[in-house]
Amino acid sequence: MKNTPILPTGTNKFWLNLLCSSALAGSMVATSSIAAETKKDEEPQAVEASVAAAGAGQDNASSANEADVLVVVGKPVTYANNATSNVMLEQEVPGASVLSVIDNLPGVNIGEGGTFGSDDWSTTISMRGFNVGLSEQQIGMTIDGLPNGNSNYGGGSKANRYIDFENLSRAEVSQGTSDISSASHEALGGTINFVTNNPFEEARLRASLSAGDNNARRYYFRYDTGNLTDSTTAYLSYSRQSNDAWIGDAGYSDRDHIAAKFVSDLDEWTISGRFSWDEAHEDNFQRISLSQFEENPNWDRLTDVITGIPYVDQAYRPSWSTLRTNYFAYLRAEYAGEQFNAEITPYYHNQKGRGDWVPQYIVDVADGFTGMPSGIRDLHTGPDTIYGGSFAGAYSYVDAMGVPLAPIDGCEARLTFPYGGGGAGDNPACYEAGANPASSYRHTHYNKERIGFTANAEYEVVEQNVFRIGLWWEHANRDESRDWHRIIDPRSSHEFDHAAYWRQYDRNFVTKTAMVYAEDTLTVGNVSLNAGIRKFFVTLNRKDNFGIENQAKLDADSDVLFTAGAVFEATDEIELFAGFSQNFAAIKDSIIEGSAELSDVEGEKADNFDVGIRVRNDWLRASLTGYFIQFSNRIVGIPVGDIDGIDYASQIDTVYQNVGGIDSKGIEASISADVTDNWNIYSSLTLNDSKYNETIGNVTKDNKVALSPEFQLVGTLSYQNDDGVFGGVSAKHVGKRWGNFANTDRLPASTIFDLWIGYNVEQVGSLQNVKLSLNANNITDKRYLGGGTPGGYFIGSGRQVMANITIDY
Repeated sequence: MKNTPILPTGTNKFWLNLLCSSALAGSMVATSSIAAETKKDEEPQAVEASVAAAGAGQDNASSANEADVLVVVGKPVTYANNATSNVMLEQEVPGASVLSVIDNLPGVNIGEGGTFGSDDWSTTISMRGFNVGLSEQQIGMTIDGLPNGNSNYGGGSKANRYIDFENLSRAEVSQGTSDISSASHEALGGTINFVTNNPFEEARLRASLSAGDNNARRYYFRYDTGNLTDSTTAYLSYSRQSNDAWIGDAGYSDRDHIAAKFVSDLDEWTISGRFSWDEAHEDNFQRISLSQFEENPNWDRLTDVITGIPYVDQAYRPSWSTLRTNYFAYLRAEYAGEQFNAEITPYYHNQKGRGDWVPQYIVDVADGFTGMPSGIRDLHTGPDTIYGGSFAGAYSYVDAMGVPLAPIDGCEARLTFPYGGGGAGDNPACYEAGANPASSYRHTHYNKERIGFTANAEYEVVEQNVFRIGLWWEHANRDESRDWHRIIDPRSSHEFDHAAYWRQYDRNFVTKTAMVYAEDTLTVGNVSLNAGIRKFFVTLNRKDNFGIENQAKLDADSDVLFTAGAVFEATDEIELFAGFSQNFAAIKDSIIEGSAELSDVEGEKADNFDVGIRVRNDWLRASLTGYFIQFSNRIVGIPVGDIDGIDYASQIDTVYQNVGGIDSKGIEASISADVTDNWNIYSSLTLNDSKYNETIGNVTKDNKVALSPEFQLVGTLSYQNDDGVFGGVSAKHVGKRWGNFANTDRLPASTIFDLWIGYNVEQVGSLQNVKLSLNANNITDKRYLGGGTPGGYFIGSGRQVMANITIDY
């Protein structure tokens, strides 16, 4: 058993009581042998999940009859934080995105457009007025404490690219404030840390098969080696899942995932490592307006069939695609001594990806050149490929010889779908007989390579005084390019010529990051005081691989950032806390994609104040937090110009500038109560008031922040017994919220119900365990608006029912 991290004495007393109360609540623990399996100690990042140390092994892929041991009231720190419980894991359908499990925590709202969360394009996260989506990345995300490499669509990777649902131990959410050591420069609104589970000490082969609505299929296999040596265990897992789009009759998503992990306990040292590979193809969902939702809430205005009319077929769902491959690996060495603890974790990440669209025209390129420039990768180009240049015009119809045609003079016929119907040049009725459609398949290629490490140490200087220091360093190299391909026959399919006719751009971005911190914690009686500082050093470089645009370099360092707080252990069951922190988000390389100089743009900053209370005894876990956040230096992109429909060729320039920010205040509360030996109730409440604090462009001072929920209420009733039966029902209500900057779109409220039921048999012949379960998310098939961007909203995922059988050998 390795040593636990040094914590202030008062805090340890409170937390020891908390852990013991969890163990005493063992009547909530079913006696399945899956639940009884013992795995290696969890990582030391979260003591609150350490009931494994109190007796019950933990693996969420196990039975739903396992202990409800993961505490939802958070760690004993000076800021609000919560962790997922097993019930939250049981609630989700097998193979759900790991993002979905945090949706019931206070302050958090997850929007996913696809089954299994299988569309990164439509996935959004909102927390205390901060958002992750297509236009904003303001919440940090880490995997076993390591940075995910941004959460944006173009070149980013959210947690579901790294972790299978069954390999997740827990998710830790720090609302508003992240731990001072958090390795992220997006964490304006807090951090979400996803912790993977560890190998088991007994050998086991697990097979899990799931099937459900929308032709959903999932296969998951995991082999735990048991004790390879007296100190080392490991596992290897593989999964494959696929599903059809839940809207319409075309479009699909599929994903393959491999993961491996080992843990070696060597007296005072623990060595661990993990590898994951993830490959996904996701056909997307589209944002719609509020009026379109009110007109028909079942359709996102993407189509299922090819009409042969390029303007209409730009909305063909199978042509809206996200393709991503991610490799991620780390090796961690941890030392735990009497007064000194330390860890160092080098990591590596490689991503290759592509985003697809089908513009309704062929581009006339001006000022480009032929002949592949030196240093350019051969991404489906040919001898006639044009490199660089600009958009000079476009055409959508040609004659039999491929010569572009112009519409008939004076033709007033117009299409009505999509995006307003376009002009005369988009309507085949405006051409002479014999005109043939012509259109493009546009690829944007995303390639990224990151290498880095985190290092942390803590030393008990004297009794009750702990000093922490740490470092995060990362070198990220990202390539982005865009090429255009002719669709071979737009009348019959979207198949394209693999040799591009235009390579629009090819750019390289290098981001160098270093973060250093120091923190001191002093405990005096029942009070623990802490204070710390940290600073980010960030350098961005942009290079045009065509040699046309000027190179750019930008320093985006933070100021010195301060944290301070106090925790008061009022009784063995009650603690009070208060804290202040300064959060920082560096300028992202996506902002310097164009040729504009950004010397006057600074990184974003948020001052966060938390005050609250946590309560824990043998049957009750509860928390209440009040917060105030002042977000400044908000970076906003202001478009210069306008265009009908989608700006496929990036004709509109965007100017970025700092424009004030957001003021947020609110209350977050949660409660989990074991009302009997078998029944548990859980509820969380969120009241949030987020407003813009400056008027500029389309943002008006004192308007509510777009897409930020003001009221959320969750209620969950769950059951489990010693005979292997488990189940539950959960409801989440999201109140009305403003959808756009102008506060003219008032999005309707929604209440979504989930239901799950299952049965676990400990022994069936030679099988160790057999678990049967049925999950139904959004059981009433409610139509509602999830996330999106201001003025454009994704329809929330419809009902998904999944049956699962899990067998252990």
